[in-house]
Amino acid sequence: MLFWRLGTPSFWDPDEAHYAQTTRELIATGDWAAPYYNQQPFFDKPILFYWLQAVPMTVLGSTELAARIVPATACLILIGTTIWLGFTLLSWDAAVVAGLLLTVSPGVFALARYAILDSVFTAFLFGGAACIAVSVLRRRPALEFGGYVLIALAVLTKGPLAIVLCGLTFLLAIGLSSEARRCLLGLHWVAGLLIAVGIAAPWFVYMWLRFGRAFLTSYMLDENISLYATNRFGPGESVWFYFRILAAGLLPWTGLVVGRFVDYVRAILRRERIDVFETLLWAWTAAIVGFFSLSKFKLDHYVFPVTPALCLLCARSWVELGERPGDPALRGSRLGLHLVGPLFVAVGLGAGVFLISRLELPAGAMVAPAAIGIAGAVVTAFLNVRGGRPVRTPPIFIPAAMGIAYATIILYVVPALEQRKVMPDIGRWVASHAQSADRVATYGLNRWNTAFRFYVDRQVDVLDAVDAARQLFNGSEPFYCVMPARLFDEFVAQGAPLRVAYAREGIWTTSGRVLWRRRIPPARFVVAAPIAP
Repeated sequence: MLFWRLGTPSFWDPDEAHYAQTTRELIATGDWAAPYYNQQPFFDKPILFYWLQAVPMTVLGSTELAARIVPATACLILIGTTIWLGFTLLSWDAAVVAGLLLTVSPGVFALARYAILDSVFTAFLFGGAACIAVSVLRRRPALEFGGYVLIALAVLTKGPLAIVLCGLTFLLAIGLSSEARRCLLGLHWVAGLLIAVGIAAPWFVYMWLRFGRAFLTSYMLDENISLYATNRFGPGESVWFYFRILAAGLLPWTGLVVGRFVDYVRAILRRERIDVFETLLWAWTAAIVGFFSLSKFKLDHYVFPVTPALCLLCARSWVELGERPGDPALRGSRLGLHLVGPLFVAVGLGAGVFLISRLELPAGAMVAPAAIGIAGAVVTAFLNVRGGRPVRTPPIFIPAAMGIAYATIILYVVPALEQRKVMPDIGRWVASHAQSADRVATYGLNRWNTAFRFYVDRQVDVLDAVDAARQLFNGSEPFYCVMPARLFDEFVAQGAPLRVAYAREGIWTTSGRVLWRRRIPPARFVVAAPIAP
């Protein structure tokens, strides 16, 4: 699930190439204290992810496989942490189910194959929270301080956000349950905060002393406060964005999660004794989803840290419904469980119709919706038709079908997308033809700048202004400039002395719409060079 053909595709999105190039420059320069991108200080994220990514890239070279090994390994560790937490605080049966559901979740499948830091951040953050939960609920005090160390590593991966999310979870949990309040207020949380700050702060202080106001302005204000509070990239998503993401990403278990939440709220309203661990799982989910829902800038993978918690809640419902099938306290969960099979059938039918009507893929890709539909029908019969007898076995059919679907994506969808990507080829062409004295630049590439920068493997001047491009084109120095053909034609029409040194047709958009039968027409990219005198 996590490592098969991990390095086959070239980099997908600008972020993958951005991080990989930053790590490559870290290795090349030997400056292990400060990240650089395109030979300029890069203040986007703290240093730890680059250190971790540098290990396989040092051993295996600057390859896609080396760049993705760390995220995939982090997902493997996250699955292990979830199983351990379920076994320690619930049961072995719940641990197995939670591990199955997390392994085949769309978030794990995607982020394990995506060379960005979110899976690493989640592994540290959820691992730290898991250690603290076990220390408090199973009286294992040493784990508490290990948890604080892991949270500090999460800070060094993605910043102070880790402390904010843990703090919000802490406040919500003590507000929801008096028993949770008693347990959590007994923690050494002041010492924990000092440990986390003591481990993480030295790097931030070093960067401030080295780069001064530039670091504070770019990292703290621009990449954190401004990104959270303003619509810097145009109209943002609605406050319900992450609820839609989770509803779709949890299919076919969405109904089970909603039913479990209804049962939890009903228990609170009836003033029943609430399990502290379940309170922590819901507080964790609410803190993360609530925090990012209020942000002006939203990306779907920001809420990935809730995935292991929701898998544990699903697993607990599955096991309890098998042990107490008639318990009225589980009415919502029971209804949600009966929706699992029909929802999976609907997903399979929808995927099949969409593939036939919209996507241009080989016939073998139909294996995915077929497997999903068949598994949904089997589960529907198993849960809804067999007389309502207890469910005591792990939900094997759905994870198996999802595994088949992911294998189909790797075998058919990924190669189809790969054929339409041109930046790796253009970057390698320029790298093989440009001399050391030639200036390499891009103009109007937008999101593809970082992919070109990685594959050309040399400093690139990213030109944004028309005047800067004209100055290059009308100058005397030799150059290669990559741009969309339509922009090239405009400059030539205005008298710029340019020739096409190389050209390719491929995708301009970075979404899956390029596979639609009525797909977006391919864009033409050219490598412009000066006309010889």
